[in-house]
Amino acid sequence: MKISSFIAKRHLFSRHKVGYISFISIISTVGLAIGVAALILTISVLNGFEKELKGKLINFDSHVRLRLLYKDSMDSTHTVYQKLDSIKAIQTIVPYIHRNVIIRKGKNTDGVIVEGIRNKDIKKTLNISRFLVKGQVELKTKEGSNGILMGRKLANYLEADIGDQVYLFNIKQKSSFSSSPKIGKFTLNGIYHSGIAEYDDIFVYTNLEACQDLFDMNNFSGFQMNVTDPDNASQIAAKINEELGFPYHAFSWDDLHKNLFKWLKVQRFPIILVFGLIALVALFNLVSALTMIVIEKTKDIGVLKSLGLNRTQIISIFVQESVLIGLGGVLLGFGLALFLAWLQNSYGIISIPEDVYFMKNVPILLRIKDFIIIGGAALICSLLTTIYPAYKASSVFPGEVMHYE
Repeated sequence: MKISSFIAKRHLFSRHKVGYISFISIISTVGLAIGVAALILTISVLNGFEKELKGKLINFDSHVRLRLLYKDSMDSTHTVYQKLDSIKAIQTIVPYIHRNVIIRKGKNTDGVIVEGIRNKDIKKTLNISRFLVKGQVELKTKEGSNGILMGRKLANYLEADIGDQVYLFNIKQKSSFSSSPKIGKFTLNGIYHSGIAEYDDIFVYTNLEACQDLFDMNNFSGFQMNVTDPDNASQIAAKINEELGFPYHAFSWDDLHKNLFKWLKVQRFPIILVFGLIALVALFNLVSALTMIVIEKTKDIGVLKSLGLNRTQIISIFVQESVLIGLGGVLLGFGLALFLAWLQNSYGIISIPEDVYFMKNVPILLRIKDFIIIGGAALICSLLTTIYPAYKASSVFPGEVMHYE
């Protein structure tokens, strides 16, 4: 073992003449651990929110949708389908109808958006089964009648349960003054709950043929598509727009919720900056601890220099002390972050309002790269904090110290 490493360990772990110095060294290590843990958990919570939101939006909705800008139905669906099918990045192409209707059950009514999809296609682009809380994802009943799926909040408002009959009213039907709007009768087959209010409160799903009959349509409102990489959905939507041109308009799940994810990115920097100040305070404590050790060990440093240790070796002693404190703080911070993340993910100790944040509990997503970046930065900063204490220690003159002793 090198003499500088041996002395660094003795300096750090031996009993100090002034007990307060040992205490402040422990406080510095614990403070650094809290700072590291706070930064890791902060970034992990932001990662968790982003992943949870992406997961719900990507799984619940299709990756890309194609509509017309000024009409409710497409006339040349076969030609459009062929052009979409020629794009390799698109995995599935499903026709659908998207219209506004009035839904009624008993005396309860509400305005909703109905989407009509073929029974065989609903699982190709919409993963509603992941969010199903009651019933089944079937747009046809066993008896052959038209089935419907709706959100739990809407079902509670309508006081509807599995097997109940609900009615959809075509509010855009062109009719004479005396005629009544066209009405469709549906059986509630499934109730879902995604936690995303804009879907749970508004969207209902039924089979395509029933929608075509209700709205007197021969074709579709557009196409829903899933792509190989959902993160590239916006680029694929742009490619479709370039290929088809006006009046067709393709938009991705990312385009539809762009403001939400932009808000998350904007929030990331100031949140990380604020929690980073905790680690900064811990580093200042580390400077204080090392400086006090230098002051206490002035006589020892003078003796060591008189015995032949050069300036580089003296600096090395305090650099190694700083690394040991920094490494201890980083490892302790890692352990604290892992424990708190496990506690939250396993038991959901911190809950949040689902109507606002789309989820019940604070999600934490730990990533190895965050540990590496934050741990590495903490160790580098720990080394930088040794500049003043190490310089102070190396400036001690043996003759002056021994003269006063």
